[in-house]
Amino acid sequence: MSRKQGNKFEDIFIKTINSGAFKIDKGDAKSNNYLIEIKGTNKKSYRITTELLEKIWKEAFESNKMPLFGIVIDRDNERWIIKCNIKKEMK
Repeated sequence: MSRKQGNKFEDIFIKTINSGAFKIDKGDAKSNNYLIEIKGTNKKSYRITTELLEKIWKEAFESNKMPLFGIVIDRDNERWIIKCNIKKEMK
């Protein structure tokens, strides 16, 4: 995620150290209740995998926070910002 894309989404949250690269500070941003992962692209679409959702869920759980996922798609003169709560249910 580029700094420009991330700033649009993260403005109201506390940014984490080095975009979550350290074990002590996961995710791209956080609030009192949420650990936030942000992905960005300038392509037509962004693919979400169960592996990515598991990673986000696990890191949020380990941080005692709820997971929140953001996607920023920058194309030509348009920007789409998607904010998603992640909920995992066991069958």
